[in-house]
Amino acid sequence: MNFDLEDKLNEYVKRNDLDSAIKIAESELSKIPETEFHQLIGMNLLHLESELSEFISKFYSSVKLKYTFSFSKKLKAFYCEMNGFTINYDRWFIDLFSFSEIGNEDYEWLADFEHHTNKDLTIIGFENLQKVYEDVYRNQKFDIPEIEQAYEVSELLIILRLQELFRETYKKAKESEKKWSNYPMFVTAHDYEMIYKIN
Repeated sequence: MNFDLEDKLNEYVKRNDLDSAIKIAESELSKIPETEFHQLIGMNLLHLESELSEFISKFYSSVKLKYTFSFSKKLKAFYCEMNGFTINYDRWFIDLFSFSEIGNEDYEWLADFEHHTNKDLTIIGFENLQKVYEDVYRNQKFDIPEIEQAYEVSELLIILRLQELFRETYKKAKESEKKWSNYPMFVTAHDYEMIYKIN
């Protein structure tokens, strides 16, 4: 993991400036000698907007009912976590979680969710990159400097693209006045500290 780059990008993410974070990550990737990871430059996940919106809507409907019958707890926030995608290259997916309390910026409270999706949402569109990760692991390519560097930038860029997808999905949801868009959503991947808060 490129912790220096993650810290730098995280500053932009915290300021809700995903576009700058994506530009910086792509620029860092383009400085590295060409690898299979370079296909990620210019790619996004925005084709999943309507599918993600439906996924969040269904989860909101199910948890809203649960919170209605729980007099002591009210829905306050959502959390999205992508699976540990670099080592689980066979399938990339997201789960959603709901909370009645929002904790501190150390984000340890995200482990204390009340409800989660029964069925996850598969991320489609980055299958070629999944094959690249598989190739790196199966053929032990970490010793090749440019592959190691590109790998470390790409994992951060993939998370930024997921966060961008959520940002755009929330924008459209607000325009069409979907009730779940009034609740904050925290977005990241498993074991990463670059967490984007929408709302």
